[in-house]
Amino acid sequence: MAIKDCANQRILIEGLAADYRSLDRTTTATEKELAELQAEHAAPEAIAAVEERLAAERERLGEIVVEGQAAVDDFHAECGGEQLPPPPWPSR
Repeated sequence: MAIKDCANQRILIEGLAADYRSLDRTTTATEKELAELQAEHAAPEAIAAVEERLAAERERLGEIVVEGQAAVDDFHAECGGEQLPPPPWPSR
C-alpha cells in the first residue's frame, strides 16, 4: 500500500472512531431515557419506541466495530510500522 493509501486508511479509521464515539454517547443517552421511561411506568408504546431505537443504535455500533477493526487490521498489515491511537471500540 502506498503512503497515500495509508493516509487515506488512517482518515477512514479516524472517521469510524469519531462515528463510534458519537453513537456511543447517543446510545448511552437512549439507555438513560429508556430507564427513566421504565421507572415512570410510561406507556408501553413509548417504551417500545425507545427500545427499538436503542436496538438500532446498538446494531450500528456493532457494525462500526466490525468495520473499524477490519480497517485497523488492514492498516497494520499494509502500512508496516505506522502506529495508530487505540480505537475507542472494545478489543476483540
